[in-house]
Amino acid sequence: MNGKRVFEGQAIKSELVVMILEKHGLHPTQHDAPNVTDPDDMERDTFVTVPEDEFERARQVLYGESEKDRYEF
Repeated sequence: MNGKRVFEGQAIKSELVVMILEKHGLHPTQHDAPNVTDPDDMERDTFVTVPEDEFERARQVLYGESEKDRYEF
């Protein structure tokens, strides 16, 4: 596994995180946790990584303040 872990959670949530990061031009990868026995279970434990040089941008996209807060709407 190359890259830094930016998200951990259920597969269904990880897929959404991957889509959001790709929309922002980043290159995420979704991985199953080592304890996964059913790769088709959407509630299985997963994590998402991004290349190290994209980590800060990915964290800002996922966890930064919202545009609404930033522009005080």
